Order: sequence, then structure tokens, then C-alpha cells
Amino acid sequence: MAGLAVALTLGAGVGVVAATHPRAPGAGAAPAVPATVTVTAEAAPAPTVTIPAPPVTSGRAAAATPADRFADGTYLVGTDVEAGSYRSPGPAPGGNGHCYWARLRAVGASKIVADQLTTGAARFTARKGEYVQVAGCEFTRG
Repeated sequence: MAGLAVALTLGAGVGVVAATHPRAPGAGAAPAVPATVTVTAEAAPAPTVTIPAPPVTSGRAAAATPADRFADGTYLVGTDVEAGSYRSPGPAPGGNGHCYWARLRAVGASKIVADQLTTGAARFTARKGEYVQVAGCEFTRG
């Protein structure tokens, strides 16, 4: 019986040693478990898009040469509108029923040279260097 106890003790010892010491490569070892690696790539930056700003305007179309026809607004004679005589048939349809025009000095205490508020036809002469202000009607040179 003593032999049986020694055999059991030796067998148990061999099993403990085998479980705590890995086997040499190629000695029937279990295949290695593949490792999972997560790689996070940074996204490429979005392309830069440049959109030009719209031109700043005064609300009326810019003219290459002075106009000979104009409506509501203030104009520099010789630059925005041509110098000369202008006429209007009267207030614009759908407006308030009045037509106003004024000739203005560029500088000075009293800027109004002449003006008129009418419900009918109107006429004035614009001189280079003055301003012309119009409201409620359209004027044509001639």
C-alpha cells in the first residue's frame, strides 16, 4: 500500500507541474488565440470652400455711364445721372399719388436749391455737381 500512496503522490505532483509550466513550442501546445486590435483613424479634414461675398450696392443698378432715366433715390448729377432737363408724367401707378423732386447742393447750410411736390406732371433742370432727389415718380431726360 505504501507503493500505491507514493505513486498517487508522484502522479499528482507531475500533474501540478505540467499545469503551471507551459510546454515548449511545437510540443503539442494549444494554438494561440488571435489578439483583437482596434485602430481608430482620424478623419481627413473637410475641404475649405470659399464663397465670395456679394457686392455692396445702394439698391439701384450701377451704371457705367450716367443714366438719363431714374426713379426713387438720390443721385449725383454728372456721375449717377446726366445733367440736363428732366420730365415726369406724374406719380407712379400704385404709389401714394404724389411726385417729389429736389435739386440739392453738395455742401452748404441750406442744401435745397429747388423742389416740388405735385400730383401731376413735373419738370426740372439738373446741373452737374448738384444732387437730385426723387420720390414717387420716374423722370426721363429730354
